Amino acid sequence: MDRISELPHEILGSILSLLPLKEAVATSVLSRHLRYAWAWSTLTLDFDPEETLIDFKYHSRTLQNKKSHRACFDLDRRFTSSIDKWIEFALKKRVQVLVLDFVKEYGVNKDSYMFPRKLLGLEEGFASRHCVGLKSLKVLSLNFIDVTGEILEHFLSMCPFLERLSVSFVEKLVNLRVVGPSIALKYLKLDECDDLKRVEISNTNLLSFIHTGTAIDLRLSNVPSLVEVAITSQNNDIASLCASTAFMRLAFTQLSCCLYQLETLMINTQEAEYNKDYTFPILPNLKHLELTVEGDYKLSLNQLSFFMKASPYLQRLALKLRFWEHHSNEGKKIKKAAKCPHHYIKVVEVFGYCGRTNAVEHVMFLMENVVALEKLVIVPYWSWDCHHSGSESGKRERKKEAKERRHANMHLKNRVPSTVEFVVVVDLECNRITTTEDIPPIPEPELGDLRGEMTKLLHPNVVGWDRSDEGWFI
Repeated sequence: MDRISELPHEILGSILSLLPLKEAVATSVLSRHLRYAWAWSTLTLDFDPEETLIDFKYHSRTLQNKKSHRACFDLDRRFTSSIDKWIEFALKKRVQVLVLDFVKEYGVNKDSYMFPRKLLGLEEGFASRHCVGLKSLKVLSLNFIDVTGEILEHFLSMCPFLERLSVSFVEKLVNLRVVGPSIALKYLKLDECDDLKRVEISNTNLLSFIHTGTAIDLRLSNVPSLVEVAITSQNNDIASLCASTAFMRLAFTQLSCCLYQLETLMINTQEAEYNKDYTFPILPNLKHLELTVEGDYKLSLNQLSFFMKASPYLQRLALKLRFWEHHSNEGKKIKKAAKCPHHYIKVVEVFGYCGRTNAVEHVMFLMENVVALEKLVIVPYWSWDCHHSGSESGKRERKKEAKERRHANMHLKNRVPSTVEFVVVVDLECNRITTTEDIPPIPEPELGDLRGEMTKLLHPNVVGWDRSDEGWFI
């Protein structure tokens, strides 16, 4: 007797979801009841960007209950018509998560896809049929897309449940206003948007604001819930370095209205001159500080000391060291700093550690002054950035990384008190590992990690389906 066919659809779907797509579809020949059972298991539509997209067909039986939609391809404006259909389809299905990631392969500059204004009813004569779908949207992530502030503000005003907005490497975004108590947004991330000039956030319940890139005109007012802020830069170019002083000004001027309430602060101080006469404002509620410094800057320890004094109740410190080859400070020994005992920091993470004397000096300074230290984490120099381990340069960098790990174990481990847990990271994912436990970071799904194989199981022109924990991909 076929007892499997008697199982409820939900259980069958869960079982078949554990199988590779091809095997799940193959079960359709076992019995009449199992003919479409594989469709119940499909929560992810995954197109492999390394394959050729021949055509796209909508399969309503499979997709009607989808809660998320992702388009992850090396696509540009030439594919506008198809992309418009994907987005329209997603809105029609009332998705909760919409992710569009059209990464530019090898950083090649080309015409990016422009998010369609007409699809949102923003063009005269084009009343959107699917604006109702915006009512369900909770997460919106746009990467390598041309999008304007008008479009983003429309999403904010029309999506009553939109809590997370992540915008990365977009063009055409110059100004953005997040204003009004009716806006549900809790997490806002703006990452390397080169055209961005001004951001205004006012009268909202925003919890987290993360900005990576060159300095902007940031205007904050009446943001009582804002507890996490990042003002930093990840690029190594000259423009980013020159903007670092501006980042410092942002931290203590434009952020002045919320400094007292911040629990997490991430800031870049590279190239920022130390001024002993400057009085740092006290950050009484700061629990987690992520500080990027130039490792060879002669007064780097003094800067670090100032931040520690300004954060009397800090519990977690992530120090990110940057060392530049052929820099004017290279090889110069940094100056000692006066002792500044801190009694609340329990975890210290040092990113960018290498065998240089100045790197060791930073670690020793922290060990001497962090009185209640419980855990010390060392992240080797070459783990700082993301590298493709399969390439020749990646292999060389991995060797250097292994060398720095050995150096840390040889020169630091025996100096760490037995009461302190000492960890040297072997490998590091390409993201931040120091996050607050009580404030979830903006979700950054691994958009490039698409494993599904494009198949033609459903129709000669229909590409394959594959499961993922994150939702379904296009």
